[in-house]
Amino acid sequence: MIDNRLLKEFEHDTDEALQEITDTSILLNFQQALVSLYPHLIPIYAFAYDSWDDIVMPLFYEMVYKTFAFKYGIYINKNETHTYMFSLGCYKGINHIECIPKQHTFKAKVTCEWIEMNKNDLDEKVLVFKSFGDGEHFLTGGLDIEEAYNVGFNLVEIDIVSKITGFPSKRNVFINKDELDFEFVAETYDEDIHR
Repeated sequence: MIDNRLLKEFEHDTDEALQEITDTSILLNFQQALVSLYPHLIPIYAFAYDSWDDIVMPLFYEMVYKTFAFKYGIYINKNETHTYMFSLGCYKGINHIECIPKQHTFKAKVTCEWIEMNKNDLDEKVLVFKSFGDGEHFLTGGLDIEEAYNVGFNLVEIDIVSKITGFPSKRNVFINKDELDFEFVAETYDEDIHR
């Protein structure tokens, strides 16, 4: 955990079994849950639009942020936490998840084109987790049932964000999940920024 909170209070119960589990494992467990769940949503037409949002957003909070709460012993308010799939105008002053490339160079899909990036490209920037997907099918915007059978969750959608300001400099970038580690970032909620 990267702890950027102004007050370092640990007021939540902890679960000893979670101490051995990495933040990366917690995120990838959620990704595997999506892979398992998604085919069951297609026959009931809950694979896109509002139905998808209504299922995946609270599921992410429960499976990921609540697990962080019990792992780190801190209370994580749902309303003070970056919501799954949302882009924010600023990532300071709100709990979120940072993505760290495992290798110095990595491939990223930017504006429908795969490019090679390296950590030097990220000077004074961080990668912030938004969602799992495939970079081709956008479930909140809708999808035909035939297309739903081709949806994958092997890529991570991220925003590239300034370390200093918290403002995104590039949105909707995709990187293979296997090229990233994940780390929870605890922040003191800033109402002035996130009204």
